[in-house]
Amino acid sequence: MKLLFWNPICYPCLLLVFAFLTLNCTKISSTPPPQVSSSTKHLDRHINAVLKKEGIQPSELSKDAEFLRRVHLDMTGKIPTPEEVLDFLRDGSPSKRQKKIEHLLQSEASINYWTRLWVNWLIGRSDDDDFYFGLTYWVRDALKKNMPYHQFAQALIAADGELRHNGAGNYIQRYDNSPIILTSHTSRLFLGLPMQCAECHDHKTEVWSQEDFYGIAAFFTGIESERKEDIQTVDMMGNELSMENFLITDTAENAIWAERLKKQVRPHFLDGTAYKGPLRKKREALAQWMTDRSNSYFSQAIVNRIWKHFMGRAFVEPVDGFGEENPPTNPELLKWLANDFVIHEYNLQRLMRTILNSETYQRTSETNQSNKDDELYYSHAYVKPLSAEQFFYSMLQATDFERLQQVKMEGSKKQGGEDRRNLLQTLEERKREHLRKFLFLLDNGEMEEIEAFNGTVPQALMMINGSMVNDSVNHEERGSFIKYVLGKWRDPIERMEYIYLNVLSRLPTAKEKTYFRRYLERSLYSNKKLAYEDLYWVLLNSAEFSLNH
Repeated sequence: MKLLFWNPICYPCLLLVFAFLTLNCTKISSTPPPQVSSSTKHLDRHINAVLKKEGIQPSELSKDAEFLRRVHLDMTGKIPTPEEVLDFLRDGSPSKRQKKIEHLLQSEASINYWTRLWVNWLIGRSDDDDFYFGLTYWVRDALKKNMPYHQFAQALIAADGELRHNGAGNYIQRYDNSPIILTSHTSRLFLGLPMQCAECHDHKTEVWSQEDFYGIAAFFTGIESERKEDIQTVDMMGNELSMENFLITDTAENAIWAERLKKQVRPHFLDGTAYKGPLRKKREALAQWMTDRSNSYFSQAIVNRIWKHFMGRAFVEPVDGFGEENPPTNPELLKWLANDFVIHEYNLQRLMRTILNSETYQRTSETNQSNKDDELYYSHAYVKPLSAEQFFYSMLQATDFERLQQVKMEGSKKQGGEDRRNLLQTLEERKREHLRKFLFLLDNGEMEEIEAFNGTVPQALMMINGSMVNDSVNHEERGSFIKYVLGKWRDPIERMEYIYLNVLSRLPTAKEKTYFRRYLERSLYSNKKLAYEDLYWVLLNSAEFSLNH
């Protein structure tokens, strides 16, 4: 399957020269598959049975390089390093994929990436307030401990006490303790229910009414925040940090005024059952009800969200659109995975392991005649745009940004212990600054759920003219990636191979090597080093780089 260049502002001659770039998607060798759990086997049996019923032939398993790039993007938010690719390709173990998955599940890179994902899902991308930092610390600790998901959700919904002792309270505080906003967001994220429409009127297509909406909102009434002494801490780079601290408590408020209904609504659950417990414990009761084993929405919503992250398409679309209007594409599998998740104590890592080890996840994105139009049954890997963060952090990797910045900074001063610490702090600040600029370019004014990098004109201009790319591609720039490659290797093919490994996470095909040799021989450049700049620039601007396949 060919992936055409998304960039509409490429040099025409380069597009012609490198039109041969394709996904390297031939069949995987007949290596025995890694050992998998009974849950993974059940998943594959179900998918294969549906495909057989629909008369669809599934695609082959992905090649090792394709699998490695995909699982790195999905688990760490960035492409693997050239060294990681080569190590994986050279590993002859039949269980190397399972071992790689296990390694990534436990890695710091994975914890950091999923922390960012969860904080984005909870409160959005705004990283310039204390609530963001406080919640980040709490989420990261919860994921590192693999906190059972039902406890994770309960802690956020019912959070109280001082923020210095309970960082989960930053979720409540971020929304100004608003019953309306908390009802809308909590129902969407944790139950997959788009109840926000019922704030103003009974839902047009679902059973939820205004009475239902305000019945849930009543559980969030009476939350009070009292300012306390600021929290003194340090960030991950050792910088001193002072954060606002609040004491969150619940009052005995027993109802919420619904303006359109012209009445007070008392707390009651979606099944109509009125809450009759202690009013200061009503959020705790709501959290228990939402995460109860009998509430299938809770387990199905998170399975649906994790499935979409890995597979590109959810069982229910949109992920927070459960209801009669959006029936699941594979209802039996969704229900089974949700039940399996509950049986195994809401273990998020186990859920991820179940999906990642499946043949369904590991299929190639190259289609065949029978499955080329399949958009429902997961007969092949669905090509998906990188998320904003995936694209940004992969760009950092592909441009060798950290090494280039260190070379620049080290050249300006001697390196003592304190200088080294300052250098690392400066590097993180520059990365954060670049990320803010990048997200600003991608901002479309929508909710935080809109994450895909879609290749708009401002982003294309940034790719072509941005300092991150230009500094890295210039063979005369001290510390640039191309200068490093030219100095490290003399053989043209070795140089080419490393560029491919660094950008596309694979080795070039024989056909690609032949094309590049011809380009070197026939180019009009008197300085052949410029040909390597062209190759690197085109790969960075290719669809193969900007898509997760």
